[in-house]
Amino acid sequence: MPQLLSKAEIDKTLVGIVIPSRPQILVKLGVELAKDDPEPQVLVRLISVDVALSAAVLKTVNSPYFGLPSKTSSVTSAVALLGMRSVNQIVTTLVLKNSVAGDVRSLDKFWNTSEKLAAISAYITSTMRRGPRDDAYSFGLFHDIGIPFLSNKIATYGKTLASVAKAPFRSLTSLEDEQHATNHAILGYLIAKEWCLPPVLCEAILYHHDDSVFQDRDAVSPRALTLIAIARLADYLNEDGASAHVQHEWDRVGDQVLAHLDLSEAKCLNLRGELANLPSHSK
Repeated sequence: MPQLLSKAEIDKTLVGIVIPSRPQILVKLGVELAKDDPEPQVLVRLISVDVALSAAVLKTVNSPYFGLPSKTSSVTSAVALLGMRSVNQIVTTLVLKNSVAGDVRSLDKFWNTSEKLAAISAYITSTMRRGPRDDAYSFGLFHDIGIPFLSNKIATYGKTLASVAKAPFRSLTSLEDEQHATNHAILGYLIAKEWCLPPVLCEAILYHHDDSVFQDRDAVSPRALTLIAIARLADYLNEDGASAHVQHEWDRVGDQVLAHLDLSEAKCLNLRGELANLPSHSK
């Protein structure tokens, strides 16, 4: 598990940033999921009263990345097919997305990329024995959640993001630390903790840009490392996000990512081909 952040690190990260409280619908979903025998119909009832939440759940389950034989228009079926934990994370993402202040249009690319990486991550797990599909999907959605908060708070943050293209050998978090004295991984970790995401997701968010986790296996838990590896592979396989920066990141840790996931280079190439051949509306 990660070391706890010091109070100084937390205070520095949250200067001028207010993390919105967890909305009541998520509290109610969390209470039900915490039970020994949660009732799916409670989740269905909570989700069904909100058109946007229902649409988000159905959009996800009907994505070609999930490989279902036919589409469903039923929230009840979607909950059964996705699983209650996965549905809860999808709902959490939509609510969190709507809680971020600022120009929604300026963040469209961020949210679209997050959804694409989540879907690719879920697809990757289908090739793994007992792949953690729900957690991988959720991590794909949440791992960069600190970015929109920093974007809306720091006027010059857009320049920081743009500078990544000019410094492909450096990680985004190192550039953020240099220019803003904090980074989106730390902020994302604090947001995830505040919103009661599973501990393994919080841990993986905190370390997802840290290449050293692939050398020091004691730095993070094995499950968090698996989520980080899946997300790195998803980023590499995402043709929409192909860039020199992504390629350099893969060159640094690609072999270690594949080794951890027990995937060969050939299987990696097969995955790229399979993803490219999915129906176009999924891309």
